[in-house]
Amino acid sequence: MGVTIREKPQGSGIWWIFINHKGRRKSKKIGTDEAKAREVAEKAKAKLVLGELDIEKPKKPTAPEFKKYCEIWLETYIKPLRRRSTYERYKDLLQRHVYPIIGKKPIDQIKRGELKALFLDLHRAGLSKASICLVRDVISGPMAYAMDEEILQSNQTAGIMKHLRLERSKKIAVEPMTPDEVNLVLSTAREHFRADYPFFLCAFRTGMRLGELLGLKWDDVDWNKKFIHVKRSYRRQGIGKTKTGKDRRVDMSDQLYGALRELYTQRKREALQAGKEIVEFIFHKDGKPVSQNSIRNFWRRILKKAGVRYMKIHITRHTFASLLLSNGESPAYVKEQLGHANISITVDIYGHLIPSSNREAVNRLDTPHLSAPQAHPAKTEKPQPVKIAAHSF
Repeated sequence: MGVTIREKPQGSGIWWIFINHKGRRKSKKIGTDEAKAREVAEKAKAKLVLGELDIEKPKKPTAPEFKKYCEIWLETYIKPLRRRSTYERYKDLLQRHVYPIIGKKPIDQIKRGELKALFLDLHRAGLSKASICLVRDVISGPMAYAMDEEILQSNQTAGIMKHLRLERSKKIAVEPMTPDEVNLVLSTAREHFRADYPFFLCAFRTGMRLGELLGLKWDDVDWNKKFIHVKRSYRRQGIGKTKTGKDRRVDMSDQLYGALRELYTQRKREALQAGKEIVEFIFHKDGKPVSQNSIRNFWRRILKKAGVRYMKIHITRHTFASLLLSNGESPAYVKEQLGHANISITVDIYGHLIPSSNREAVNRLDTPHLSAPQAHPAKTEKPQPVKIAAHSF
């Protein structure tokens, strides 16, 4: 242990004190007063004896727990910038699969090996590869955010899925409703649930997602050109963008046009009688869009009444696509109507429904003279040079 004073640089008249204690060194500039420097040195010696002078190496600030940093990421990045459903799904994945394993660990102490073990355990538990990739994403997001904040030097999830070689789950083939089932469901709705009939007709004739249907407004309907402008989605009492974030136009069939026109006339008449403006939402309850759970309950009751097997209401979207493709419509048209981000999604989901057994189509590729048997090869004349006339341009 030692405390010394020294002029530094020598001859400069500037005095410093130097402390050397248990392998730790510390220096402090005092100034031009040598007597004051000696006084400070004596006080430092006394404090060292009493253990009151802390010259231990400063500890590195502890990084926040992964869970706390995820909460910051969700609230400051995901919630204001992404769809509410995305925020809720990410939050659920973190709570169910991630927090119990690494939630309490400082974010800078999470090792790559821990993440590999986590993903493999989820795979053994039956989670699909797609779901595990989503879990990877909700871990990667906070880590990337922490890199921007200079808390982390690297993202431990980078390229991790390539090395795991998880098997992709077998895709379950879509089993759409048959035309007879569609007609039975719609006729049952029209007879026993008349107020809900326009909604389900719209679902079957447009293939819109449930949230898109619930977010429709009368201003979205173009009565002259007979299409519906899809530009929003309603979910959990909130209006947001469509799933892809893009607007699209969906054609109306004559039957759907007639049903919506009749509903609009009825709503206009009711509003006039009440001395109010017509409610802007097409499918509403007390002026607000109908909740998704209410629609699902109506759907379940209609299927039961019709004696049709239970299917989730999303089957109306699959059925719309499958019937169009089975009738020979192009995948490009179906893709535009459904609002898929790209045509590969349409073909991947519904490709097996595209007619592929039209033999007449391939027969038209045959050259006529090749379809008849020939005993000898046909004679061909030696090609003659072609004279090209000169033209002035």
